[in-house]
Amino acid sequence: MEHAKTRKDALRIESALLNKIAAKGVSTIANAIGVNASQITRWKDSLIPRMSMILAVLEYGIEDEEMAELTKRLANYLTNEKPQTSGNSFRA
Repeated sequence: MEHAKTRKDALRIESALLNKIAAKGVSTIANAIGVNASQITRWKDSLIPRMSMILAVLEYGIEDEEMAELTKRLANYLTNEKPQTSGNSFRA
């Protein structure tokens, strides 16, 4: 059972990493770390899945569900805060 949970977490981490690579762009990442873009593409099939499993075993980057939900609610609350509408509400 524990192995199944770890594998599920690893797949979630792998998916997040691949999505971030896609969002930033392979060339941008390759230039930033000093490798050819083709190396990043090869890592998608070999290195990223293994590193994702290691990160899952170490419980690195795995958020607690309650904390994630609380963080989302707080961020939503802060971004939906209404500004002052009256110009005379400032103190002189």
